[in-house]
Amino acid sequence: MKALVTGANKGIGFEIARQLGKRGYEILVGARDEIRGQKAVSDLTAEGITASFIKIDLNDFTTLHEAADRVGTLDLLVNNAGIPGNIATHRGQKDMFKSAFDYTTDDLRQTVEVNFFGTHELIKSLLSNLTEDAKILNVTIPISGNQYWQPLAYLTSKAAQNSMTMVFGNEFIKTGSKRQIFGVMPGAVATDLNGMPESDYVKSPVAAAALITSFLFDGKNHNAHIVNYTGVDVTNYEAELSQNK
Repeated sequence: MKALVTGANKGIGFEIARQLGKRGYEILVGARDEIRGQKAVSDLTAEGITASFIKIDLNDFTTLHEAADRVGTLDLLVNNAGIPGNIATHRGQKDMFKSAFDYTTDDLRQTVEVNFFGTHELIKSLLSNLTEDAKILNVTIPISGNQYWQPLAYLTSKAAQNSMTMVFGNEFIKTGSKRQIFGVMPGAVATDLNGMPESDYVKSPVAAAALITSFLFDGKNHNAHIVNYTGVDVTNYEAELSQNK
């Protein structure tokens, strides 16, 4: 069994790779920084996990196409890599409460290009590598935000990604494929991308990874769904929006 985890050199991605490795998966550590990626490989190998580095830069499609030629067959693809977008304000470089009105068109374009177009290109590039019953898991967030937390660029990119997840999943159904693609919303997680500290309401990367991977092995078919951290399957935006009122 083989799994490619993007953004696996640190944070949630590394912990997802670690937990899958403990289940016996051969891990492909997808990362754009080879030094950090190889360090993650060394750390995983030290725990008895079979792992290797593969360069994945969602902003460089050449690396995605080259990866498709190198990875062989895949049983799992976990799309964890992404960027929060420009969240700098006068209050600091990682202001998760930046006003929606302060985002520029360039902020939106840069974030969508990485989180949506990059993830889309990677999935398309790897379709022929996927086993007959492979699973694709996209780490995502609710699309609506709330009045206190509304990182516009990030939300926009994930809304597009969530649409793609549902559409691709329905395409699997239409063609009679046994493959699944679904998203998981782990809730608030403390990472170096957002600068948020762990708390009663903000999960650690270890806890988030355990939650995310649990939906791969719960025996349920989540294809074309977005799964909330509570375990509720969201099958359309209207339902998701109503849950966040």
